[in-house]
Amino acid sequence: MDDVAMVCWLRQQVRVLEVWREELACRPEIEIAMVTRLERHYAWLTSEIMRLEAPRRAA
Repeated sequence: MDDVAMVCWLRQQVRVLEVWREELACRPEIEIAMVTRLERHYAWLTSEIMRLEAPRRAA
């Protein structure tokens, strides 16, 4: 898998996490532990995407 395809797939995963985050926010009961795990994963994934894209932006 090349970097472009991988980053595209990772960006799709970010969109899934965003939808999941919205769904959690609409629930009447908030599961703080789940929200925390989701936010941690979202932050990690978006930082990894930026790291993977950095060489292309520098070129």
